[in-house]
Order: sequence, then structure tokens, then C-alpha cells
Amino acid sequence: MKEKTKKVSIRQPRQERAKHTVQVVLDATVRLLKRGGSDAITTNRIAEVAGVCVGSIYQYFPDKRAIFAALHQRHAVETRRLIERTLGGHAASSLHQLLLALMEGLVDVHAVDPELHELLDREIPHRASAAPGLRAALRGVIAGRAHQLSPQANLDRVLFIVPNMMDVLAHEAVLSRPVQLSLDAAKHEAGRAISSYLHPHPGDS
Repeated sequence: MKEKTKKVSIRQPRQERAKHTVQVVLDATVRLLKRGGSDAITTNRIAEVAGVCVGSIYQYFPDKRAIFAALHQRHAVETRRLIERTLGGHAASSLHQLLLALMEGLVDVHAVDPELHELLDREIPHRASAAPGLRAALRGVIAGRAHQLSPQANLDRVLFIVPNMMDVLAHEAVLSRPVQLSLDAAKHEAGRAISSYLHPHPGDS
């Protein structure tokens, strides 16, 4: 029988002082992650590094797992803002141009702090359910411009393949690319992969 995942409850801060406390706690958690990984983190150590009392942490996070979920959520919010900015800046662009711009932007977002993203993926394999996932957001972008796809394109297949490609390529371009491949070259190759799928050569199936 499959075990149900317990939902993590996170109290959302409303006042500016409370929001600042939450961000300080998250930043302290990131510093501790980089020092010793998730196993070495305790709420007492987070409080010490953040310069707050443990009680302040428990006002917003019931346990360490909730803090980790909030880190994923913060990244999801940053990614959603990137998508919104790119959509606003490419309102008149084709779907193809928009996806290439999103692909480049996603790589850049992950490149800001690659060590943190690697730790989040490796040591805290949890996706915050409170924020829309990247792949769901990309599916929404594509579905909104589905009329721009070629008549031969199968929308269901495109909605499955392209968001998954972009999500994986954005992570791997930053975290796992060969040493001889620059970040700019990785972004270029990722864009080529998207273009090749959207516009296959004649005879490709």
C-alpha cells in the first residue's frame, strides 16, 4: 500500500518584520546546507546562524522539513516571476521565440547559485506543492499558443515533451554539463534541442 505524503503546513507571514524573519531563516538554512548538507541541520543551528530564537522559527515552520519545503517554494516563485517577465517581454513573439527565451532564462536562473540548486535536488528531494510547478507553468504557456504549432504537431505530445525537456535541460546545463562546454554553449544547445523538436526535418517521425 502506497504511503500518503504528509502535507507540510507553513504559516505565511503578513507583516514586513515577519517576512524578514522568514527570509533570514531561509538564508541561514542555505548557509548551513552549503556547510554540511541537510543531515547536519537542526532548528537550533538555524536559529543560531539566523540570529533569532528557536521560538521565532516555530512560529512559521513546524519542523525542519517545512523549512526545506519553503526553500523549494522560494525557487518556484523566482521561476514563476521569470516566466511572467518573459511572457511580458515577448507578447508579440512567436511560440518558438518565446520558448527559446524561456529556455535561456531558466538556465540563467539556475546559474545564479548552482551549488544551492544542486543541494536542493540532491539532499532535499521535495517539490513544494504550494507553488505551481515549472512543467505545469510551461504547459500553460504552450497551450495558450497552441494555434502557432504546425498542423502536423500533436498538442498532447508537445505538452508532454517540451516542458520536460526544458526543465531537465535547465538543471543539467548548470549542474552536469561537460567541463569543456561553456554555459553559453549549453544554452545554445538546449535551444537547438527545443527547435529540433518543434521543427523536425522532413522525414523525421
